[in-house]
Amino acid sequence: MPVLEIDKEYLYSLLGMRLSRDELVEILEDTKVNIEGFSDESVELEITSDRLDLLSTEGIARMIKGIIGKELGIPKYPVEHREEELVVDESVKNVRPFAVGAILLDVRLNDSVIKSIIQCQEKIHETLGRKRRRVAIGIHDLDAVKPPFRYIARPMDEVKFIPLGENREMTAREILENTEKGREYGNLIRNEEGLVPLIEDSMGRVMSMPPVINSELTRLSERTRNLFIDVTGTDEKSIRTSLSILVHSIAETGARIGVITVRDSGKTIKQPDVEPRRMRVSMDYIRRMLGEEIEQKDVVNLLRRGRLDVELVGDEIDVIIPPYRTDFLHPADVAEEVIVLYGLNRLKPQLPRNVMTVGSIHPSEKISRKLRMLMVGLGYQEVMNYMLSNKESLFKSIGRKETEVVEIGNPVSSSYTVLRDSLIPGLLHFLSRNVHSPYPQKIFEIGDVVLVDRSRPYRTRSERRLAAAYSDDSVGFEDIQSHLFAVLKSMRIDFKLREANNSVFIEGRCAEVISGDAIGVIGEVNPEVLSGLGIPSPTAMFEVKVYEY
Repeated sequence: MPVLEIDKEYLYSLLGMRLSRDELVEILEDTKVNIEGFSDESVELEITSDRLDLLSTEGIARMIKGIIGKELGIPKYPVEHREEELVVDESVKNVRPFAVGAILLDVRLNDSVIKSIIQCQEKIHETLGRKRRRVAIGIHDLDAVKPPFRYIARPMDEVKFIPLGENREMTAREILENTEKGREYGNLIRNEEGLVPLIEDSMGRVMSMPPVINSELTRLSERTRNLFIDVTGTDEKSIRTSLSILVHSIAETGARIGVITVRDSGKTIKQPDVEPRRMRVSMDYIRRMLGEEIEQKDVVNLLRRGRLDVELVGDEIDVIIPPYRTDFLHPADVAEEVIVLYGLNRLKPQLPRNVMTVGSIHPSEKISRKLRMLMVGLGYQEVMNYMLSNKESLFKSIGRKETEVVEIGNPVSSSYTVLRDSLIPGLLHFLSRNVHSPYPQKIFEIGDVVLVDRSRPYRTRSERRLAAAYSDDSVGFEDIQSHLFAVLKSMRIDFKLREANNSVFIEGRCAEVISGDAIGVIGEVNPEVLSGLGIPSPTAMFEVKVYEY
């Protein structure tokens, strides 16, 4: 999720008041904004992906004003319907087909405002814009150009302008090949015809080559008072949404919104979208979703604090939603807004009606979590192998005597034909594939195995086991034994070791773990097994049952 860096002084200037750290935490506690970090000058906020209207300091300020009750309902931004036009030429349809635009008047730019606008622009690029592939935004000094504007594609070798940040005129091809932005984003507009999309003014001067770079002609400064914003892309809905979000964020600083005409393929539309939309929701639905009896007037107040307008229609409400709030798709979103503003911490947890069972962590998982922490504390690293295997891996490759295992009918791969009956083969094969890694190597696995047990209804039995392998130049039985003892003592299991023979381990250096019955095995791995697997260092292992289903 995107993270914003908010200039605290700029935020306070938008709010018209100062907030302490504790006050800001309390205000944002039940919103879709998480505080990631604080410093003396700034605060980092993580924004959920559905609240794109909060991708700016201005959007955060607008939300906070509502939460604290300083301003309620939809903000009333001044809007002018202008004569300026943006004409979308047919030549762009196979390059980057869609474009919209807007004007902002009486903008008061300073360093903080410019940084906030650029940050909002870039966050939209990263999220909704898919790194400029779907959406790219250009912001221009309106007074440096002459409308009407044209979005057109031209051959790249015929296009010349001074790109932003450069001091000489370059062709479009030179920009794509020699500038940082050209190399980064040029692939988004490459086409067989060699055309590049351009925003031009009425005098044919290039304002930008979206989605790559703007022209030095329209560079912003603190003297800039009026803006033209173009948004181009491959998805018409996304570019309109992006324009609305950015325009209404800048309007929060006191700028006036200028609605222009966009002409595209015989269609005429007005942009940006400044008209709110409506969604009707019943109070019964909101109460059911909230799980609380709440008065209609309280719902109205909460929604107005969320910077929405509300009209009453009997026991229903019409929620009036500003165009930049794109997260409202269903009545459930209205209910969610009420819940968030009501306060999640105020809701009393209740079991759903007619629930037959209550979920909890399975006993095997409780044991496994405890053992994972113990093994990590002993210096081991966890690995996870597949439960499906084959007889070659389980038996022949490690010199293990073949026993009856659960086989898969009609397997799709010869690599996965049986269910494993031990964790030891998987750990040995893991070590054989990682001989290039530094030693010592200490690995463990906690997982299930399936054994043939004809006394059970399905003629199988599942066990949760822990296995560990310790591989190094001087590892012996005693090294792995101390770790096994730590595991068994943590589980409060009374046990003893009994000498055993197992072809995987060295004769005389192998033992069974006995707790009533045999529950595991421990030993030093046979050098012939290690040689066959290409493992260069002595290795000791243990495997023990920790839970039986």
